[in-house]
Amino acid sequence: MAFSLTIIIILIGISYGFSKKGTEDYFHILLKGLKIGLVLGLILGLISFLIGGLSGGIESAIAGGLIGGFTGSIVFIVIMGIVTVEFIIGVLIGDIIEKVLRK
Repeated sequence: MAFSLTIIIILIGISYGFSKKGTEDYFHILLKGLKIGLVLGLILGLISFLIGGLSGGIESAIAGGLIGGFTGSIVFIVIMGIVTVEFIIGVLIGDIIEKVLRK
């Protein structure tokens, strides 16, 4: 499942790189992807903290919510970073294909 998702992300990157004329700014795409991952990770971590706080007692829920929310946030940020790098690889391949075919 994870391998097929990687292939899909790279194919989307290839189509993005091929469809946009000129070379893309890879560093800008990387920063944008990491910012989105950071924001979504923090939001999901907060939601996890709130759900953990509502589902258990006060003391255990705060500890469980903090640990689960913090861990979930970090894992999500790392996953978004990996997805962004995969997308950039696809964009790079799409730019190369564009240069070869449009000469």
